[in-house]
Amino acid sequence: MADSGHSTATLRLKVGDLAIAHPLTVPNAAVPATSVLPALQGLVNEVVGAAEAGREISCRKGCGACCRQLVPISRTEGEALLALVEAMPKERRKAVRARFAAAEAAIAGAGLAGGGSAERGGRSDRELSVAYFALGVPCPFLEEESCSIHRDRPLVCREYLVTSPAELCAGPAQDGVTPVPVPKLSLAARRLQDEGDDWFPLAMLMAWSRTRPGDGKRRPGTEWVQRFLKGLTSLKG
Repeated sequence: MADSGHSTATLRLKVGDLAIAHPLTVPNAAVPATSVLPALQGLVNEVVGAAEAGREISCRKGCGACCRQLVPISRTEGEALLALVEAMPKERRKAVRARFAAAEAAIAGAGLAGGGSAERGGRSDRELSVAYFALGVPCPFLEEESCSIHRDRPLVCREYLVTSPAELCAGPAQDGVTPVPVPKLSLAARRLQDEGDDWFPLAMLMAWSRTRPGDGKRRPGTEWVQRFLKGLTSLKG
């Protein structure tokens, strides 16, 4: 179905053990990748909802332990979050930027500022994640132990839910934590603008903004969706 500016199609996916049918509405015009991010957020929400069906989720407002983990985000999400910060009222923007500066100093000081490439110093994903969590650096968007940008939170944050007791999430090694097995569509979103698996820690958003690539390509919304689906296929392969 299409109107003058958008197209809607029902996307049918077999993701892990889940069969998903979800409508996606995207612009027909050539747009930056950030313009299709709301559609992908809706898709991830649908997948997560299907994965958690019948399970008792422990995550609650005010339990911010997971907001001290390393949160890998893509260039597309980085661009969207930068725009979100810039649109905040002046005093709130100033406070959020100050939290980012404090987080950046702590992370860089520990030698953990790198993302998915050489800067990780030979650490495995698990080692990098454990070392990062040990710092106890809260996400700059965390307020009163709750996400202040919940509607706009990264895809990977949406995919992380647990059924184990909430207090276990604060443990240094996450012993006993039982995540819900959610298919990681966020991995495909990382490849939306680039062929590689390029990411950086959310808390390093402002550092990334100082060296980020120039304006990305503009493509029809349907083409961005096709690139996302191609990323899903490569993950399955």
